[in-house]
Amino acid sequence: MTGTGSHSAAGFLRRARVRPATSTMSVTSPVVQPEIRSGEVTQLSVIDLGSNTARLAIFEVTGEGGLRTLYEVKEVPRLGKGVRDDLSLSPAAMERGLATLTRFSRHLTVMGNPPTIAVATSAVRDAPNGPAFVERIARRTGILMRVISGEEEARLGYLGVASAWELDRDLIADLGGGSIQLASTRDGKLERSTSLPLGALRLAQEFLNHDPPKRRELEEAEEYVRERFAATSLPRPSERLRVYGVGGTIRTLARVAMELREYPVQRVHGYRLNRRDLEVLEGILFEMSVSQRREVPGISAARADVIVAGLIVVDGLLRRTGKDELVVTGHGIREGAVVERLAVPVPATQEVLAFRSVTAAARAMGFSLIHGEQVRRLALSLFDRLQPRYGWTDDDRLVLSVASWMHDVGAVIDPWHHPQHSAYLIRNLANLSLTDRDAVLASLVAYLHEGDEMPEGWGKTWRAVLTPDDLQVARQLGTIVYFAETLEGARLNISLPRGSQRLRLEPVRNVGATVPPRAVERLRKPIERVFELELVAPDD
Repeated sequence: MTGTGSHSAAGFLRRARVRPATSTMSVTSPVVQPEIRSGEVTQLSVIDLGSNTARLAIFEVTGEGGLRTLYEVKEVPRLGKGVRDDLSLSPAAMERGLATLTRFSRHLTVMGNPPTIAVATSAVRDAPNGPAFVERIARRTGILMRVISGEEEARLGYLGVASAWELDRDLIADLGGGSIQLASTRDGKLERSTSLPLGALRLAQEFLNHDPPKRRELEEAEEYVRERFAATSLPRPSERLRVYGVGGTIRTLARVAMELREYPVQRVHGYRLNRRDLEVLEGILFEMSVSQRREVPGISAARADVIVAGLIVVDGLLRRTGKDELVVTGHGIREGAVVERLAVPVPATQEVLAFRSVTAAARAMGFSLIHGEQVRRLALSLFDRLQPRYGWTDDDRLVLSVASWMHDVGAVIDPWHHPQHSAYLIRNLANLSLTDRDAVLASLVAYLHEGDEMPEGWGKTWRAVLTPDDLQVARQLGTIVYFAETLEGARLNISLPRGSQRLRLEPVRNVGATVPPRAVERLRKPIERVFELELVAPDD
């Protein structure tokens, strides 16, 4: 480990910029590359008033576009409960909503009254008395609520997902209490969006009238969902098409599936919820009463009566798209509202998105990205020399970048045992924009970055996420980070002629560079053991 320092370095990775808050967001922005920008941090709060839940989140946004949640609170006012035939909000629902927003206003006061974006979705926009309710909110709480259309809601969901994942030809499904928003992308840019009245709370109230629901009710709900999706224009099924799932109900389904599978990764963001998961959940949850569902690990009391309806919608969506899984994402409408307000450039490459997450983590935990980037540059130099021999992928390159940036983050907990802590923090960083496979792999690479041997139990611990080949990649990339940190600061040319077993280090000419002999000696055995190469330096 090399010491700590500032969390940013001017002039580093020069191609991504967060534009001023006064800029207009364009969903056709070009794909961008990363840059660290010092000292630019913005706080924004977002209130999302939905048909079932209401959330207040306060974000800190770095100058590079990294989002970190400083504070979050959720309440369940159930605005969509008991709506009249004309979809008007009931007096009781409006009082619950007002009470919730009054408490949110107090939270904001305690947190220093950061600039606030407040949006209301399906229940309020569909209600004839929605405008009057918004006026009451403003008078009682001072919160200026903006009622957004279904298309706007889908667009904000797109922006939120695009701030976490490199998009291509994808479908984003944001399942709320009153509706589901669908946004399709082409080349990562928003192509079209639509809103359907298939929210979990709305569907449950319309079809599931018994506890537990009768088979006839379930079948009628499934048929209704199937008909609505069949009548909706969606991207054609293809291998390229991915489905991203947004919203509390989808995250709840993922949490339950993870509990049942004893899945070794704890974060929901990035979990691949598949058809087999849904079949298992249907077999369990369809037969349960609401009170029994409340006892299921992962299901909150607020979701117990709507989770079955949400499960029906998700299953119907996957059937309609011909896909076997969806990627669960923790980024959605609230993050999208921040991206829009601050004009954070999207779409972006996965490297850029991961880097933005790392900058937010660096600010929160105080580790050095200057050191991490120096290690990364040298690590990638060796990676590029060895890649033709080992067939590493672009995903492996991303893993190496993240592990290099964050290999010393664990020092904020314990400098003497920091590799283990670094591994834990990388694996559990909530907003790190990596698949589960890549997040676990990056954590193991960081664990191995001081040249240690791989623990015997890793194969069993991570078999649900990693293959034996992945474990070998972790060992190789860990050795590369060890190499790069040991030689950090050295100006080197690295060569490996085709067919040769000699990895040669040469100092860069005309800059007075040298190759540290003691560092080379430390590296000879690991390079030989892992890569079966002889490390050769000028003095040999």
